[in-house]
Amino acid sequence: MVSMPEAIDAMRSAFTQLSNGEAIVPTRLSLDIHDKNATFLIMPAYAKGCPYYSVKIVSVNYSNPDKGLPLIQAVVQVFDAANVEQLATMDGESITAIRTGAASGLATDLLANKDSKVAAIFGTGVQADSHIKALIEVRGIERVLVFSRNKKSAELFCDLFSNKIKCEIGNIKSLCEADIICTTTPSKSPLFEYENIKPGCHLNVIGSHQPNRREISSDIVKNSKIIVDKIDACKIEAGDLIIPMNKGKWSFDLVHGELGQVISGEV
Repeated sequence: MVSMPEAIDAMRSAFTQLSNGEAIVPTRLSLDIHDKNATFLIMPAYAKGCPYYSVKIVSVNYSNPDKGLPLIQAVVQVFDAANVEQLATMDGESITAIRTGAASGLATDLLANKDSKVAAIFGTGVQADSHIKALIEVRGIERVLVFSRNKKSAELFCDLFSNKIKCEIGNIKSLCEADIICTTTPSKSPLFEYENIKPGCHLNVIGSHQPNRREISSDIVKNSKIIVDKIDACKIEAGDLIIPMNKGKWSFDLVHGELGQVISGEV
């Protein structure tokens, strides 16, 4: 398995290729299955000159966590780019977890204050796990505040990291102590407001992938410097940005840039 530092380095290369046009990543196809409270996603990708291309197929069922089942289930299929032969089928859940965590780790390394020591994590699933692992690779995190609707899940998550870092259940009052906040939930409404966070706080907002879902409020978006992974995709599916835009509180013209542009020094 790829280590987190290796994954973060891979993300640095991948986001550079994405922003400069070397990577071909169409906007993902999304099928909403409303009567099952689920979403089906297909994501192909290819980097120019690479001997392979891949397709990730993801199923998201928003009712699953309440049943003790995974929110996300996925597979990644790899093909030979020259003859289109299928070469491998891999577990997409673990790949998604480390890729997304590594992307946030990269963003944190590039954008968060260097002296950041307190992190807050919303959610206690595989994405939360990978995000904590990524953060401790790029910043001297000493304390983690864990937020979850389920107190038992939060306690188990804290126990999981107890031998690595000080981990405790957070509350809305303690959130203002966080230097870095990661949101990893499928929430339909903001998890906190602008007045709940400290000035200069860095946010990795990754849970929303539908235009009607969001984890942060319009005021947070309006008062933040926004860096996105891929702006064209965000205009279609990033509810955290689309909702404040539709309410007239924000515009995509205010996006500061893409992560790949930060890496290259364009922004």
